[in-house]
Amino acid sequence: MSKARHTQDIRDARDAPADYADSVVAAWSAVLPDVQASSVGFVVRLHQAMIAMEEFDRRSIGTLDLTAPEYMVLVVLATRPDTPGLTLRELQPLVMYSSGGMTHCVDRLARKSLIERRPNPQDRRSVLVCLTELGRERAQAAMRARIDALDSLLEPITGPDRDAVDHALRILASTLGRGAVAAGTL
Repeated sequence: MSKARHTQDIRDARDAPADYADSVVAAWSAVLPDVQASSVGFVVRLHQAMIAMEEFDRRSIGTLDLTAPEYMVLVVLATRPDTPGLTLRELQPLVMYSSGGMTHCVDRLARKSLIERRPNPQDRRSVLVCLTELGRERAQAAMRARIDALDSLLEPITGPDRDAVDHALRILASTLGRGAVAAGTL
């Protein structure tokens, strides 16, 4: 998509009289006329953005011959240059991937010669996942490509708008995090 077309799409979205989320709010309001349902519209838009962002990630990372979890492992390792490596247990929450999925992901990266497993000097029962030189180069290239893709995606959104969305998302993430801890789901 061209930058001009992307910018026009953003303007059209701001000026649009109604969207799917508005229709959901209207439907809820028709069923529950005594309830303010605008929060439903916010969550529907947030969910739509999340789905679109996942697709954006697949497209932008897919060009690098990496899956999203592989990309995340490389970036996590690359952004910790003072660490000799991380165990699978340490990597898992940083990449937000299941333990079984993490093992398969690390296996794939090892077959691509992007990481290697080394003995953990702190615990002989575990290994450290470490970047190879090729892995470090691929991670840096992937990070540069990611920044370029994100800059292009977010270019039409002004600094103040980005700051406002970032602030609201921080509050939401914090609120959801507290709720997950309170519910015992974290």
